[in-house]
Amino acid sequence: MKHFNHLETVILVGGSKVKLNTLKAISNQHSVYAADSGANILIDEQINFESVIGDMDSIDSKILKNKDHKAIFIEDQNSTDLQKCLNTIKAKMFIGFGFLDLRLDHTLASLTAICQHNVARAIILVGEIDTVIFVKGEWSCSIPSGTRLSIWPLSNQLFLESSGLKYSLKNLNMDPINLIGTSNETVKDRFSIKPSNEYPTRYVTIIPSKYFMNIYNEFINT
Repeated sequence: MKHFNHLETVILVGGSKVKLNTLKAISNQHSVYAADSGANILIDEQINFESVIGDMDSIDSKILKNKDHKAIFIEDQNSTDLQKCLNTIKAKMFIGFGFLDLRLDHTLASLTAICQHNVARAIILVGEIDTVIFVKGEWSCSIPSGTRLSIWPLSNQLFLESSGLKYSLKNLNMDPINLIGTSNETVKDRFSIKPSNEYPTRYVTIIPSKYFMNIYNEFINT
């Protein structure tokens, strides 16, 4: 199977709702890949992309017939198209559009996919309302005080420290059954999160999508 290697950030576009103004603002600065029917959106919006990856069960058949659009067909029905992209591409960071907002089961599968991937340092999924952030290790970002910020564990996740949050994460051991972190809030203009490094990262941070560019600029500049 063909693999793609990138030293920097890669944009992935799926077939769910896409925050087009945000995608268009950054698409010229990074390599773009389509996940199956995400190619339909990219072509409609005249956004260039490197290749389309997936089982091709929902892409417009005309796109597959066009030799200008490279297609990587992966038949595996036990993985989502997002997982197929993450397994096929290596990059420092991924930014995904069109993987949230429509079907709840697809959204949950996207959260599982980004926590299973262990090459990139950060994977960010941008939705119409919220942005989901997966980051390995300690990280921080500047967003306005009073911003809603949720921590969602996908398995057991120990946090060592945090700063700038209304409810501290210090020494909390979260898991999706007993302790979660929805509707926390920033109390300073900069927050930080330090999870334990004893095992792989198993949580995501959720913030309003209107602050996506804050997250984007933080990671692009580090």
